[in-house]
Amino acid sequence: MKYLLITLMTASMLLVSACSTRSPNSNFYLLENELTKSERTGSLRVGLGPVSVADYLQKPQIAIRTQTSQIIFSEFDRWASDLRGLIISALQHDLGNELNTNNVFEFPWRKSDQVDVSVQLDIKRFDASFEESSAYLEAKMVLSRTDGQSVARAFALTENIERNSYAAAVSAERRLLKQLAQQIAAIIEQQ
Repeated sequence: MKYLLITLMTASMLLVSACSTRSPNSNFYLLENELTKSERTGSLRVGLGPVSVADYLQKPQIAIRTQTSQIIFSEFDRWASDLRGLIISALQHDLGNELNTNNVFEFPWRKSDQVDVSVQLDIKRFDASFEESSAYLEAKMVLSRTDGQSVARAFALTENIERNSYAAAVSAERRLLKQLAQQIAAIIEQQ
C-alpha cells in the first residue's frame, strides 16, 4: 500500500512538472510596407491578380530550403497572416510607389475600377536558404492591357540574407517583392 502511494505521488509530480514545462515563444512576421512619403498623383489603374502561390507556401510556418531540396517549416517562426495576402498587400504598395498611383486593385476588382492593365502572378518559389545565405522568389506573370495586348514573363530573383535568422530571411523576402514590383512596373511603363 505504501509502495502504491509513493508511486502515485511520484507519477503526479512528474505529470505536474511536465505540464509546467514551457515551449519556446513563437515569433510572428509580416511583410511590412514602408510608409509612403509623397503623394501619388498618377492616374494609371492596375489590377493585381489573381495571385497564386505554390502549395508548400500555404502554411503559417516560414519555409527554409536546404541544399538537398528539403523544406523545413519552423514550428516557432510563422507568418502573422495568410502569406498570399501579405504578398498581395506588399505588391499593391510597391506597384503603387513605382507607378506613382493609388489605383492598384486586388482581384477581383469591380467593373467600375476600369483597370488599364492587369497583372496575373503565379508565385512558384518564395523561401530562403540559411546554407546559401539567400532568399529566392520565382514567379510567372501575364500582363494584359485593355486593348488586348499581353506579355508573359518569368522572374527568378535572389537576395542576400545578412545573417542566418528568420527575421533576416523575412526582410530579404520583403526586398524580393520590392524587386519584383520594380521589374513589373518597368514592363508596364514600356508597353
